[in-house]
Amino acid sequence: MINVSLKVGEIIRRDEVALEAMRGGLLNLSAYADKIHKEVETLTKKPVKRGTIVVALARMKKELVKAPPLSPSIEISNISIKSGLNAYTYEKTLDIERKIAMLHPFLLPLNDLFSITEGPSEITIIFADKSKDLINRHFSITPLVMYHDAAAITVQFPEKYADVPNFLYAIFSKLATLRINLWEVVSTHTEISFIVKKEDMTKVVETFHEK
Repeated sequence: MINVSLKVGEIIRRDEVALEAMRGGLLNLSAYADKIHKEVETLTKKPVKRGTIVVALARMKKELVKAPPLSPSIEISNISIKSGLNAYTYEKTLDIERKIAMLHPFLLPLNDLFSITEGPSEITIIFADKSKDLINRHFSITPLVMYHDAAAITVQFPEKYADVPNFLYAIFSKLATLRINLWEVVSTHTEISFIVKKEDMTKVVETFHEK
């Protein structure tokens, strides 16, 4: 038999706004039960009383009151910007890996952003305009994807946030409200760089300056 409480939990965990409202004691449980009633019956494949859903929500509320916020407050220690960037994505082949290994770091300007991200089947490199000719000559292969005229907004934060639950969620949810495309994301222990279109750069910077 399918457990009603489990299905109610699945539904509200997909609804971030309702979940956070419940944690803060702001969610009208009866009204929300009415909203999800049909979905609960569909998932459980049986008639379900509205009061049963309210009871399930009330139990979840008791647990959530003790939980940390879904999106914790974040403290940004520094924001830096670099424009005039490119992002090339290649198929991950032995030839590409060999060429990356041969790309001597001293051939590239020391203070310019340069990043290599390897996935199971692709490799992306991010570099400044002044290195474009060098990169094109060195790889001599047309990338799968090329982004030009990009900007990197690097957000630095105190090391203490490395152990804060949902810290990255808090950062990404800020950008989600802008409804812009993140071309690439490069992260280290205490900083994250967001690679975006140049025209979106100001929006991103202003968002992280908001209190």
